[in-house]
Amino acid sequence: MNNFGLFVTGYKGFRFLEMLPTFPVFVVTYDNQEGSDCHERIINFCAENNIKCYEHKKFDDVLDSVEMVFVVGWQFLIKQNLDKFVVFHDSYLPERKGFCPVVSSLLDRSDYIGASCFQPTQELDSGSLLSRRKKKIKYPIKIKDAFDYVVEMYVEMFYDIVNSNLTKLISIEDDEVSYTVWRDEEDLRIDWGKPSSYIKQKIYSLGYPYKGSTTLYDENLIYIQDAEIVPELNICNREDHIGKIWKVEDSNPIIICGQGMLKILKANETNGDGVIFNTIRKRFK
Repeated sequence: MNNFGLFVTGYKGFRFLEMLPTFPVFVVTYDNQEGSDCHERIINFCAENNIKCYEHKKFDDVLDSVEMVFVVGWQFLIKQNLDKFVVFHDSYLPERKGFCPVVSSLLDRSDYIGASCFQPTQELDSGSLLSRRKKKIKYPIKIKDAFDYVVEMYVEMFYDIVNSNLTKLISIEDDEVSYTVWRDEEDLRIDWGKPSSYIKQKIYSLGYPYKGSTTLYDENLIYIQDAEIVPELNICNREDHIGKIWKVEDSNPIIICGQGMLKILKANETNGDGVIFNTIRKRFK
């Protein structure tokens, strides 16, 4: 099938677009504010390959020009022409219906991530389930790598659909359903009372294409994108010192956690400038 369109946004949408074996008739997109440059990359990819590109809510009757529309990373309910759409969702449905299912999986330290595709209804992540897959993962794992695995599964399912390899719908049981809730800036905040292994995975789970996990440093909000665990120390009265900088090595601060020690490798201010760490007498909050 060469006669298809795409509704795509964000990192997953861009990777899906560039990994497809053939170009769509059109792409509809918008900036999903995830913190990456992928909205611009989608637009540029379309321009370089002569693909019609429309901004969300600014396209006219393009659905009539294709047989099917594939959807990746979309954050809005689709309400019309539902029989033309196939939605890709980054969980093993009906598990983790809703928002940020991969982030949820990584924070839960699930031993796999999933991907599914379905023909939608007007209910959240519901419809006729066409296909689903799982991918075993090992920790620690960065969100970008997890998204790459998800998109690979999307492309495999795309091949199955366009080659008519899917012969029947998948039946599911109600007791398999779980839900993931929307996230905001407060969910990015690091709790330094947690073990260093948990904090490191949270940083990995919210890194690129997202802005990173947050903390207060010198009373200013900063984003932490990368960190590594360093050898534990026997800190006396540890509960009094959680979040304090133990020492700075090559401009990288080592933080006392509830359990373990964590070295910050990359951190930015809200304006994107790198944070300069040059003193130990500071506490992360």
